[in-house]
Amino acid sequence: MNNYKEIFYIVFFLLFMPAILKARNTSGVDTVDGGKQSLVELNEVVIEAKSKVQTVRESAYNVVAIDAKALQNTTLDLAHAMEKVSGVKIRESGGLGSSTQFSLNGFTGRHVKFFMDGIPMEGMGASFQINNIPVNLAERIEIYKGVVPVGFGADAIGGAVNIVTGQNNRRQRTFVDASYSYGSFNTHRTSVSAGHTTKNGLMVELIAYQNYSDNTYYIDNAVKDFELGQIDESKIERVRRFHDTYHNETVILKAGLVNKKFADRLVFSLNAGQSHKDIQNGVIQNVVYGQKFNESQTLMPSVQYVKRNLFVNGLDFRLTASLNKNMSHNVDTATYIYNWRGESKYDGSRGEQSYQDSEFDNKNWNTTFNATYRIGERQTLMLNNVLTSFDRNMRAAAFDDALTATDTMPKVSRKNVAGLSYLFNYNNKWNVSAFAKHYLQYSKGPRAVTVDTRTQYQLAEETFTATGYGVAGTVFLKDVQLKLSYEKAYRLPTDSELFGDEDLEQGNAGLKAENSDNYNLNLSFNKEISRKHFIYADAGFMLRNTKDYIRRIAEAVKSSTQAAYASHVNHGYVRNIGVNGEVRYSYANLVAAGVNVTYQDIRDNEPKLQSKSESFTYRIRMPNMPYFFGNADVELKLQNFLREKNHLNIGYAANYVHEFTLNFENIAARGKKMVPSQLSHDLSATYIIADGRYNVALECRNLTDANLYDNFSLQKPGRAFYVKFRYFFINNK
Repeated sequence: MNNYKEIFYIVFFLLFMPAILKARNTSGVDTVDGGKQSLVELNEVVIEAKSKVQTVRESAYNVVAIDAKALQNTTLDLAHAMEKVSGVKIRESGGLGSSTQFSLNGFTGRHVKFFMDGIPMEGMGASFQINNIPVNLAERIEIYKGVVPVGFGADAIGGAVNIVTGQNNRRQRTFVDASYSYGSFNTHRTSVSAGHTTKNGLMVELIAYQNYSDNTYYIDNAVKDFELGQIDESKIERVRRFHDTYHNETVILKAGLVNKKFADRLVFSLNAGQSHKDIQNGVIQNVVYGQKFNESQTLMPSVQYVKRNLFVNGLDFRLTASLNKNMSHNVDTATYIYNWRGESKYDGSRGEQSYQDSEFDNKNWNTTFNATYRIGERQTLMLNNVLTSFDRNMRAAAFDDALTATDTMPKVSRKNVAGLSYLFNYNNKWNVSAFAKHYLQYSKGPRAVTVDTRTQYQLAEETFTATGYGVAGTVFLKDVQLKLSYEKAYRLPTDSELFGDEDLEQGNAGLKAENSDNYNLNLSFNKEISRKHFIYADAGFMLRNTKDYIRRIAEAVKSSTQAAYASHVNHGYVRNIGVNGEVRYSYANLVAAGVNVTYQDIRDNEPKLQSKSESFTYRIRMPNMPYFFGNADVELKLQNFLREKNHLNIGYAANYVHEFTLNFENIAARGKKMVPSQLSHDLSATYIIADGRYNVALECRNLTDANLYDNFSLQKPGRAFYVKFRYFFINNK
């Protein structure tokens, strides 16, 4: 399969031939093709409307839609609301506010793109990330596991997530949704959403949320002995985190017009947020800090214009634009070193990691254009273009003598992704979509070069351009749906990969764009066995052949055994073969249960090193990536519990991750560390009063207080308890 263009043309031809050869009306109603007209008398007409979640699932793309409204009484954020989906793994470096990576079918970090109502979330700032945003903000969450529709304008090879807030569909005059939760480690989370729409279409909305936690949970780790100046990793102690406070606050104001002749939606919004994060450790747990912290502020104005049937029937138009001004402040001025007991020792050093008290300005702006034209009932054309820009400059520095050459160099990235797609839908029995995307990126920033055996940094510029293409099709066979898709995809390096974060993440301006051949096969079964028994099953297979795969690694700096930085490098060829499956069952409105499992085989497929010698890791599994995991859940729903219109839901969930190595397996066999197998249990109980106006939820996470690990074996919180109070009011009159 070397000539992908030939494959594309063959698949395209085979899928379209049935439509060409059988282009006639088979709907069973009156015809105008010269045949006899017929009348059918209907004794009873039953109209069934599919939910938006079901409609998304039935598209040609391998997509899972989560009804977020069913989770709005929980204390979950958007990231953890997706953990029940097969192929999804949320990887955290600690507690609330810690760095979070979303893994989908083995692809992590920037391989998966995030959108909110179709608008890219990249560059929105630290206070507006998926592990900060409460699930109450979403109506549903769409997870695209393979090929990403052109309408998103995404440069993704691992998939995409679209968070649908439902704001576009709100027609109620007044609504209020307010909640507060409190839990272990002095954790407080508050969320308020309120809005009003007048009869003449004037709408205003307010969204505000905050998160706070001391993150004082216990971990197990070796402790550095200041007298000996070393860490004895054979002696593990149970210690408490002492410098890990996190809080963020965000406010979103919206005002505009809806359902007018000139615009279905014309809305202006302003997002403002701030965050503070104490930095307790480096990219591995042995590196301890006692005074380092980071602060950030975000201000983002934006505008959205949506109009259906613009100028002509069938032409829908959408345009959004936003400017995000983000200030990041890194402080590392301590002259002490710390260990995990909280003990400190003066060592006269400047900074615990890298001496700095610096502020950086990050400017992100985004413009998204989308036009969709429906040609009759069967054909649709779509044109999409997304233009994004990033600029970073140093704003201020308290210590000029601590500046490096890279600090003062400008860092610039410009990206444009344009896409065109064609959809043919044959009587809702099968449909196929063919598309093409054009990628363009310009970047400028510091590049490491070797001059007289010394490493120096020079300002370098890079331009990249490429064209991708793909096809996605689906067939409906009674209760079964079959999906098949292929894409030649490119993923452009992000600003954080190119330029780092000026602290724990180092930039690599020389990164190449990833390119991948993505194959996806999915089979789903959806059956109502009787009026009370319902079953849903889903199985998927995917293959990714990725060139110039971007991998995150830890780098040693202060000593040969102490890692304090992370960076990104291109890693030749990587092959990813994955399978996942899910089964869900429900009985009436009383019991709902489900289980899913994921296996992904991600291996180094590069036989030669740059030096042309044999690769020591050829066909070895890629390190620090879970490859076998799953979860199960069951929920009991008691209607009219204690009194009418009051309901009690009791839930249980289990999460399992099989052991995996922190390094390549053939190296791990020589004594390197492994992340052990993990099994955790969660319990929840929610009491719904007055059909949902008042709600109280109790949760226990990690019931057995198991040791849980993710990135580079960083330990996550143990057993935790939470309570949440929620008030919801809506007036449609």
